[in-house]
Amino acid sequence: MQFTLLASALMALAASAVSASPVSNEARMILDVWAPTIISPNASTVWTEGQQYNVTWDTSNAPVNISNGAAVVLGKDGKLTNTTLVSGFDLRQGWVTVTCPSDVIPEDDYSIVLFGDSGDQSEQFTITTSLEGVLSDL
Repeated sequence: MQFTLLASALMALAASAVSASPVSNEARMILDVWAPTIISPNASTVWTEGQQYNVTWDTSNAPVNISNGAAVVLGKDGKLTNTTLVSGFDLRQGWVTVTCPSDVIPEDDYSIVLFGDSGDQSEQFTITTSLEGVLSDL
């Protein structure tokens, strides 16, 4: 009986070792995760609703393979919103132009989340209304 139990345990161990084979180097390259540092917007950035701005990030350590499509999503108070500003661009480009939404509440707790192989969040920045921008220029 002990022999049968031991043999069964060894067979189960051998089967699990086969199914847990290591990932090949080729598959590992496809699974590379890259979270580029967002350069702009940053803490001193002020966007005005309805205007266009460049979102920029560091590409110096970009992997050869980026497995997912890219997107820039607006964040608020450290959380994601449902507002995708742009998608479908090449992350290796290092920048993309977005339009600041005109249906947001002007505040200083917005951020940009850059998605591709991984998500990376910018520093919080300010969005103002076009009226506030005009008044501050006076």
